[in-house]
Amino acid sequence: MLALGCVGFFLLAVFNELKIKEANICGLSTTDSVKLINQNALILDVGPAEHYAQKHLLGAANKKPEDITEEGLSKNNKKNKPVLLVCDNGKVSKKLSLKLRSKGLDNIFYIKGGQTEWENASLPVSSLADQ
Repeated sequence: MLALGCVGFFLLAVFNELKIKEANICGLSTTDSVKLINQNALILDVGPAEHYAQKHLLGAANKKPEDITEEGLSKNNKKNKPVLLVCDNGKVSKKLSLKLRSKGLDNIFYIKGGQTEWENASLPVSSLADQ
């Protein structure tokens, strides 16, 4: 029983480490996000529409997470640009990026810490009132 518990704990630790590594592959710092944006990345804000109206990354389009699918990205992103997902704190965009990557889309990224971290780095935001 004790040996079985140890094996279970070991497998759980390995699984957790793999999830952390996977998240670090697609999770970008604000500096790396700027570099990706400078390479003409497609920026999708997956936060609520009300937050998007108040402030969002320059050039970002607002999309509901459930509306972003593998098929939709392939159809609307014909040049296969990298896709940068952002939300308020990075949780929704992280979950969505991992989901899309599990379906074979390797050019999906998210900003660690989301728009909050973006603003903490004093990077520019826009609002619908500005446009």
